[in-house]
Amino acid sequence: MKLVNALNIRSRDVVSLVGAGGKTSTMFGLAAELSEQGAVVFATTTTRIALQELALAPHTVELGSELLLPSSLEEELTRQRTLFFYSTLDADSGKVRGVSPEWVDNYLSSLPFWDYLIIEADGSRQLPMKAPLVHEPNLPATTTLLVPIVGMSALGQPLDEEHIYGADKIVQMMGYPPGSPVTPQLMAAVLMHPALGLKYRPRGARVVPMITQISRDTVNSARNIADAVLTDLTIDRVLLGSGDTAEPIIETRKRIGAVILAAGESRRMGEPKMLLPWGNSTIIRHVCEQVLACGLYEVVIVAGSRYEEIRNLISDLPVRVVFNPAYADGEMRSSLQIGLQSLWYSSDACMIVLGDQPAIQQEVMRSVLTIYHEGNGRIIAPSYDHQRGHPVLIDHAFWQEIMDLEPGKAPRDFIRAHNSEIYHLLVDTATVLSDIDTPDDYQRAVGQ
Repeated sequence: MKLVNALNIRSRDVVSLVGAGGKTSTMFGLAAELSEQGAVVFATTTTRIALQELALAPHTVELGSELLLPSSLEEELTRQRTLFFYSTLDADSGKVRGVSPEWVDNYLSSLPFWDYLIIEADGSRQLPMKAPLVHEPNLPATTTLLVPIVGMSALGQPLDEEHIYGADKIVQMMGYPPGSPVTPQLMAAVLMHPALGLKYRPRGARVVPMITQISRDTVNSARNIADAVLTDLTIDRVLLGSGDTAEPIIETRKRIGAVILAAGESRRMGEPKMLLPWGNSTIIRHVCEQVLACGLYEVVIVAGSRYEEIRNLISDLPVRVVFNPAYADGEMRSSLQIGLQSLWYSSDACMIVLGDQPAIQQEVMRSVLTIYHEGNGRIIAPSYDHQRGHPVLIDHAFWQEIMDLEPGKAPRDFIRAHNSEIYHLLVDTATVLSDIDTPDDYQRAVGQ
């Protein structure tokens, strides 16, 4: 996945990169992607970068110690759409000196020529994880998108100054034993801390942390870090990155909720099917447990006449039960609308689960989630033998359309309208098609 898409970057964004684990390569990689789209990109640093890294810049502009913009700036933009600004070269230290955050705010950000402005606003001695020192980071106040970065090569390293920049500060602020191995929990805590990963965050800036240097062995730990970070509502999303320069992002972790539809009247069953035994549990509790095992951000059950019984059955689970006053109409539309409304401000996407589908498999649900995290679809549905099944995942961008469905319309009408946009996940199990409507359905299901 491209950085541009994963960051959800907007026109005239001022992007500031902080932390450790690949800020410079991210800055120039993002600039290259944007310029390929025809955008004019200004890049700079408010700290220093290694002299050899200057070779990554397509075109450089030396401002001098007075930080004077060249009169030929507009002319240079006719030849090159990406410009990297710096003040001076320091050959003795092998460093390129940057500019002050105030200069970015007062001069560079106010220029009309650029479409995007990218700033490396932190130094880290090329270590994979850091805590900012007293004067760090050097963030421009005009920052609209803050990207704190941490590298997975820090995992398991001793928390000391040789391996972690600012280790002593982490020890002081977090109470973590010095020299102890860096854990995923510590990495998440540093990214989320208002005086560490989010230090000096400008008011109103979107925050998209990035976890880099991910290998096959560390990807699950990186996912755990991202999911922990997403419990902070100031975080927009979390990017998981590899060393691939063409497709640097392997996943975009977002908050995904689930709506379990359980408001039906069970007329064909003749008794409340959600409350029927299933193994050592009940159908509705089993479905809840399967969904919860996938690590979703929030799970909501929409119930009807059996609201109290369902709520009592799952009272010990982290599931919210909401009531559909129109349950007697028998329309899935109203239940889905109530479920989406309850997740409206907390989730980026919703997995729609049928409460009468106890044969649902965690493997299928996890595959649906992975497709979404990898950016391969905004509406995702499992498919068996050319038939679409459940659960279906729908991105927040489509929710308003569902909310606008009128009485008599059904969610399948929405699905049909967007058939060309659906990612069909091919599965080898008919369980995605199997729900329980009648006594015969139930007997066949429990007999399997």
